[in-house]
Amino acid sequence: MLRPLNLFFWGFLLFGCTGPEKDTTEPMLRIAKKARDSGNQEAAISFYNKALERDQDNAEALLGLAVTYIDMNLIDAAKEYVKKAEKKGCNPKKAAYLRGKICLLSGNISGAEKEFRKDDSADSLNALGAVHDSRGEHHRAQELYKQVIAKSPNYVDAYNNMGLSLMLCNKYQEAIFYMESACALPGSTAANRSNLALVYGLSGNIDKAKAVYAQDLEGEELAEKISYLEDIIAAKEI
Repeated sequence: MLRPLNLFFWGFLLFGCTGPEKDTTEPMLRIAKKARDSGNQEAAISFYNKALERDQDNAEALLGLAVTYIDMNLIDAAKEYVKKAEKKGCNPKKAAYLRGKICLLSGNISGAEKEFRKDDSADSLNALGAVHDSRGEHHRAQELYKQVIAKSPNYVDAYNNMGLSLMLCNKYQEAIFYMESACALPGSTAANRSNLALVYGLSGNIDKAKAVYAQDLEGEELAEKISYLEDIIAAKEI
C-alpha cells in the first residue's frame, strides 16, 4: 500500500527538480497531483495553493483543489473551487464532470446525470454508467462502460465497473473477465482485487477468492474477509 509522503519530501522533489529561479507553477501542479493520488491531501492542498500564489488565475490549480475537496467529501469547498475555476475560464466539460461528482456526493442523482451528459470524456461516460447501475439499468450502464473502454483501453475503473455491473446481473464468468482485466492494468488497487475475489466467490470458486484476498490481507483480516464472503454466498443461496 502506498503511504502518503510528508510535505518536506514533496518540497524536496519540487525544488530539487526545478531550481529556485525557474517558474515552478507547472511542477507544483504535478507534485500536487502526485500527492493527491497518493492520499496526501494536505500536501496536495498546500501545493495547489502555492501554484495559485504564483498565478492566481490558474484554473488547473483551482480545479485541482476542487478534486481534492471532493476526495475529502468536503462538498461546500469543492463547489466553491469549481465556481472559481469557471470564472477563470477552465474547461467547461471538466467543470461539468466535477459538478456531477459533487451532485453524487450530495445524493442528487438526477443532477449528476444532467452534468455528466454535458461531457463525452471517459470520466463522464464512466460516471454516467454508474448512475444507470444505481437505478438498476445495467444493460445501459454496460453499453457506456464499453464506450469508455473503447475510448480509453487502460481505464481501470471502467473494467471494474463493468465487472460489478455484470456481477449484479449474475453473469459471473463475464464479470471475472473484466475484473481480471482491471487488476492486470497499471493503477489497479486493492479495492479492484477485492472485487475480483468477491466475484470468484460468488461464482463458486472460494479457493481463487482466498488467493486474491491474500495478495493484500493476512491473518485475522484475511480470515474475517473470507468469513464475510462465505456469509454473502450463504445468504444468496437462501
